[in-house]
Amino acid sequence: MKSLLLSILLLPSFLLAQQTSHNFMFDGANRKYIQYIPATYDGSTAVPVVFSLHGLGDNMNNFSQVGFHQVADTANFIVITPEALVSPLVNATAWNSGAGVGPFVLNEDVNDVGFLSAVLDSLTRHFNIDQTRVYATGFSMGGFMSNRLACELNNRIAAIASVAGTIGSGINCQPARAMPVCHFHGTADGTVAYEGNQFGNDAEALFDFWSTNNICDATIDSIQIANTVADGISVTKITRKSNCTNNAETILFRADSAGHNWLYTPANDIDYTSEIWKFFSNKTHPNPSLTSIAENSAIAFEVYPNPVKNLLSIKVNKENNIVVNIYNVLGKKVLSSTNTKALDVSNLETGTYIIQLVSDNQIRSKAFRKM
Repeated sequence: MKSLLLSILLLPSFLLAQQTSHNFMFDGANRKYIQYIPATYDGSTAVPVVFSLHGLGDNMNNFSQVGFHQVADTANFIVITPEALVSPLVNATAWNSGAGVGPFVLNEDVNDVGFLSAVLDSLTRHFNIDQTRVYATGFSMGGFMSNRLACELNNRIAAIASVAGTIGSGINCQPARAMPVCHFHGTADGTVAYEGNQFGNDAEALFDFWSTNNICDATIDSIQIANTVADGISVTKITRKSNCTNNAETILFRADSAGHNWLYTPANDIDYTSEIWKFFSNKTHPNPSLTSIAENSAIAFEVYPNPVKNLLSIKVNKENNIVVNIYNVLGKKVLSSTNTKALDVSNLETGTYIIQLVSDNQIRSKAFRKM
């Protein structure tokens, strides 16, 4: 017995699954994430990475229970479950995902794309990572954030899967390449509506957007998933994969009568976690970047004086290809200009307004008061 115990104690540490919490300073804030290394990882083979992003108000500890760890134990990939910062507007964790109502986007000044890219940089330094197989998935606001990564970090992300989160209305998505996308959405979702989504595009509009981006032809394959569980939820898998650039297929799982939920077995006929990995498992990036995104490419600006009476001055770190919009508190656009120096706001009524700068696929906003 003593000999057996000694043998167990002498096993290399990489044969044991390791879940550890990490934190580091990024852009002046303490950022956190959970890292899961499966027992099958031994460093000899490059392994994929899955970023798993929680929803609004959730945290990394809770969302790490969604099931990717169990899949990773047999499929041999690393799972990263990061945590968003608290938005002072709602006093809850929120990704700068682009999900917004009118000009209002939570944590808009937080560079979450840069943060997640920095986490990937750290993984690359410490583990044998397959750079062609880095994936992102998430629920609700995490789904919105996954789509933002597909829009803005597609030089590093091979494919995404989103659950109940589409492309937020607060970003201008201009992908630089074909992107494999899988989306899951309940038709009875009362939080992020399947149709009439107030935070971004609708589920089927998302499917059409990525199908068009991937230059897939109009052929649609539709498969009804066997409905054996008495849950009232019927799931249809809708796929466009014919002639897509770099085989970047687009898939929509429409869950009829399902709400704002992450479905799993045996309570349902479909397990989203397993389906997501099945989708990811054969997707590779054609030409991944090994470096983080350029920090100096992001828009940063200030406005003054605030409050303002007549002339609102703008100080911005870049000047080309910028459109300036001003919205009232009801979300109605009241002024638009390409002048990035100063705006005459003397004709605006007294009150609070949002000034928004749009450049390429970036949107930044600030509030000011008109006297």
